[in-house]
Amino acid sequence: MKMAAIATAITTALVSGSALAAEVYNSDGTSLSIGGRAEFRGDFQGQDSGKELDGTMYNKSRFRINVGGVTQITNDLKGIAFYEAEQTVNSDGSNSQNTNFNQRYMYAGLSSNAGDVTFGKQDAATVQISQMTDTVTTHSGIQKTYIEAGDEQINNALAYSGYFMDALSVKASFLASSNSSENGWALSGIYTLPFGLGIGLGYAANDNPVGQDSTQFIGAVNYRWEGLYLGLGYTQGEGSKKDTQLRDNDFNSIEAVAQYRFPSNFEAVLGYQKGEIDPEGDNKYSVSDYVELTGIYYFNKSLRTYATYKVNNLKADSSELNRDADNSLRLGLRYDF
Repeated sequence: MKMAAIATAITTALVSGSALAAEVYNSDGTSLSIGGRAEFRGDFQGQDSGKELDGTMYNKSRFRINVGGVTQITNDLKGIAFYEAEQTVNSDGSNSQNTNFNQRYMYAGLSSNAGDVTFGKQDAATVQISQMTDTVTTHSGIQKTYIEAGDEQINNALAYSGYFMDALSVKASFLASSNSSENGWALSGIYTLPFGLGIGLGYAANDNPVGQDSTQFIGAVNYRWEGLYLGLGYTQGEGSKKDTQLRDNDFNSIEAVAQYRFPSNFEAVLGYQKGEIDPEGDNKYSVSDYVELTGIYYFNKSLRTYATYKVNNLKADSSELNRDADNSLRLGLRYDF
């Protein structure tokens, strides 16, 4: 694939937020696309957090909408912008309404054959590594949540992304905090070999004015062959987010996923995750420990339904729940547009 085509593909993915985003305007080198999803998600045995379900169903449904824009400046330079918001429902079973849309992404930037530079609310550079295993329908993705500079949808982020040699995805990000001593940065790369094996490494760090400065190493490998996808990721570091009580701690997490898409449009997914926190001066405890089995049926490229069963291994003496975590059963129906 030519570098120009690769750059165009990266830009399209960057500003669309969905492979199905529809172009609704195109004139004089400027285009606008709209995409999103509507998704029913109901937990019928235990909540996804492991807490006990008192009633019949815990509603986790959501609606997302995004808008992406591209404008041609020169033959090799484009301007890009992207916005996405999400609305959830109240889970108490009442008829009360949630009128709030939560901002997920909002950024603008420039795109060229040399890469993209964007500024705003967006993912840190290391998120592309966590996404190598963040493919399970319900519960995956904890590896990007430990520290501020390595998380998704962070404010005040200046980011660069580029694709080289038809195989190497490089990203860098800088968290320019409005508060004193809270800046951060992240760097990552994924190299994909010709036979489908990807190898990813990343590092993130940020200052913390009220506790231990945060650092995180993350690595992952994945493999794709026809309908098969395998992913394995590991992260470790120290410190934590500024808004958590346990700021001075070590952490580590492992995440694995295996998926197979059958010709009949049915996909089977097996996921495993275990994450631990080791606070300074306190006992180590688990923040996640489960096996998850998911079945997905794709009616077409827009509509899918799924069932997920999570076997939760968190025990009262090893987690913050102070009780054995419940297993959970989630049913879902998702429409992408």
